[in-house]
Amino acid sequence: MESLTRLPILNFNLKEDLIDLSRIQKHQFPDFVFKNLNFLNLCLNNAQSNLNVIKKALYVCDILIDYSWEMLNTNIWIFVEEKWRLLYAFTTLFKIISLDMQFAGTGSHTDQLIDQHKQNIVKLADLGLLMSGPLMETEFNNIIKIVENTSNRELNFKKRRIEVEQPIKINLNEDFLIKYEKSPSIERFRDEYFYKEMPVIIDNQMQHWPALKTWSVEYILEKAGNRTVPIEIGSKYTDTNWSQKLMSVKDFVDKFILIDKEVSAENKGYLAQHPLFNQIPELKEDIYIPEYCYYLSKDDELESSIDINAWFGPGGTISPLHYDPKPNFLCQVIGEKYVRLYF
Repeated sequence: MESLTRLPILNFNLKEDLIDLSRIQKHQFPDFVFKNLNFLNLCLNNAQSNLNVIKKALYVCDILIDYSWEMLNTNIWIFVEEKWRLLYAFTTLFKIISLDMQFAGTGSHTDQLIDQHKQNIVKLADLGLLMSGPLMETEFNNIIKIVENTSNRELNFKKRRIEVEQPIKINLNEDFLIKYEKSPSIERFRDEYFYKEMPVIIDNQMQHWPALKTWSVEYILEKAGNRTVPIEIGSKYTDTNWSQKLMSVKDFVDKFILIDKEVSAENKGYLAQHPLFNQIPELKEDIYIPEYCYYLSKDDELESSIDINAWFGPGGTISPLHYDPKPNFLCQVIGEKYVRLYF
């Protein structure tokens, strides 16, 4: 018979393999890490665990989360060992289960407290997603889906478009304008632009995207308002006072998008180059991968690794001059973007 661990408030069954420590035991850690993980595994699989045991489990979770967080931030992100992402993810998962067991064991609660509890779980799951990436993407997305399905959300929202500032007029040298094409064939795009590494503006390729009709402030808040995302603070990441901050999408929109006054460059907020659609699959349903992306391999092999990132911010945000290792398709849903290329 399949062993199950139940989240009492959310009625979410976590399969045994979700917390199967064999995924992490193949890595080397200090002894105290495995000792504490085994303790968590024992007490959370014991339906008779009392509130004192759960309180101790939460204390252990915080220790391991702080420890793995420190290790995650001691090196450049791409060089961080997988084991530290797994440790953070597993410990976060244990904390979610512990919090829900604690909440269920403390009696009845008001709707407000239940909503706050669910928001806390979603925030923890988002942090697990952000720190572990694809390693436990399915598990955390499933938790978030269950939480959102148990929430009484009002779905009748106004379709108010995001206000777009008037673009700054720039005098462009016509000798250097990028070519403009209306739905070129796959062969023409491949031969005339991709193989030759030449930029091109392609029109008439996004009309079928649901995002063009549905995306508004209210829609984005409805789908993602409580989700935690990394926000860049400052006009551009090369500035000395540039920083990053984790905040909810709602707080980001309230503070940096829906504002009536001009703000200084150092106080601008920017959701930049973030895999938002992996984190929030509901928004991914509103877009489609351009068909050209499937033919970008120079040896005509199907491109199987397509990264989809999102940018969302007010006017005046800047991405400094840089080089991307992969070819890019920029799909502008709302607003305008001035792009300068050197090739």
